[in-house]
Amino acid sequence: MSTVLISPAELAAMNKDEIVLIDTRAPEGFAAGHIPGAVNLHDIFTYLATSDAEGMAELTQKFADAFGAAGLDGTKTAVIYEQAMDSGFGQSCRGYFLLSYLGYPNTKVLHGGMAAWVAAQMPVTTEATSPAPASFACGMLMRLPSC
Repeated sequence: MSTVLISPAELAAMNKDEIVLIDTRAPEGFAAGHIPGAVNLHDIFTYLATSDAEGMAELTQKFADAFGAAGLDGTKTAVIYEQAMDSGFGQSCRGYFLLSYLGYPNTKVLHGGMAAWVAAQMPVTTEATSPAPASFACGMLMRLPSC
């Protein structure tokens, strides 16, 4: 198994109480069908911050709030997916980078995204998920070089 990419079968075998599924697709795509238990965080892909200290502080707070509302607490594995790895413009990869930047300890990306999940004949739902909010602490473990 890759340290980052997981297959639909690997995801299906994971304990659902120990993961938070994050769907980065547009809300319309999410509403049409998603992996059971997933939450929709399209802002991972669409949010743009300035690169100054104020912009980075806003980005940190925005996503600490969003990831906490999704149920990420530092103990659960975040599994991020988009429609497909060749059509989502890197949405899931941006989510992976963002969580890494914020210091989240365990993040995976569904290899092949929703398209691979459906191709593997895994279950899909249109039911909304109401995760228990959690406290998301930003570790800021990844340090980017200054410009």
